[in-house]
Amino acid sequence: MRLFLISLWLFTCSLVGFSQKLEVGTSSKYSNGAYHTTSVYMVDAPVSRLDAVLHEIYMGIQNQPTKNLKWLWKNLGHHDNVENDIAFSERGFSFDPATSKYVLKLGVAMKKGDNPMLFNVEGDMKEFYSGGRKNLLLTVTKRIKILDNARFSIVSVPQPGGKSAIQVKSDLDFGWFFSMFFSESRYRSIMEWRIQGLTMNIKKRAEGDTSSNY
Repeated sequence: MRLFLISLWLFTCSLVGFSQKLEVGTSSKYSNGAYHTTSVYMVDAPVSRLDAVLHEIYMGIQNQPTKNLKWLWKNLGHHDNVENDIAFSERGFSFDPATSKYVLKLGVAMKKGDNPMLFNVEGDMKEFYSGGRKNLLLTVTKRIKILDNARFSIVSVPQPGGKSAIQVKSDLDFGWFFSMFFSESRYRSIMEWRIQGLTMNIKKRAEGDTSSNY
C-alpha cells in the first residue's frame, strides 16, 4: 500500500511539475547555428483524441500527404503579409515502414510565382510512446544544400480535467544556401508562423473543428 501511495505521489508531482513548465504559445531562438522553435497550445479534448490525430498524420504522410492531409497544411502555403515569403510545395513522398526511412521531394520557390527548385530530403519518421505521451518524430539524415540537420517532433501531453496539450518542436540547421537568406526576424516571419499554424491546425482537428476557416 505504501509503495502504491509513493508511486501515485511521484506520478502526480510529475504532472504538476510539467504543467508548471508548460509555456503556452510559440517562441523561437537561435543558438549553436540552428533555429529552435517550440509551439504549445491547450486542447479542449481528451488525450486519446489528440493521439488519434497524431496517428492520422503519421498514416497520412506515408501516402500523398498533400492530398490526404489538406487540413494540416491549410493556410500555410504562402504568407501574403510577408514580403518575399518563400513558397514550399511537396512534389513527392515515399516511406518504408520497415526501416522508418522517408524521401521527400521538396519544391522551394524564393518568391511566389517563381519556378521551384527541387530537393530530395531524406530522413527517419517514427511514431512511438514515451513517458505516457504519444510522439511523432521526423529527422533529416542526409545533408543537402538547403538543410544540414533537422528534427521535428509533435507530442500529445495529458492534462488535468480530461484535457490535453499539443507540443510541436522544431530544430532547423539550414545549409549555406538558406543561411544567406535567413536572419532571426526573417526566420520568424517565414518559418515560425508556419509552425504555429500547423500546431493550431492540429489543435482544431482534435477539437472537432471541420469548418472552412482552417
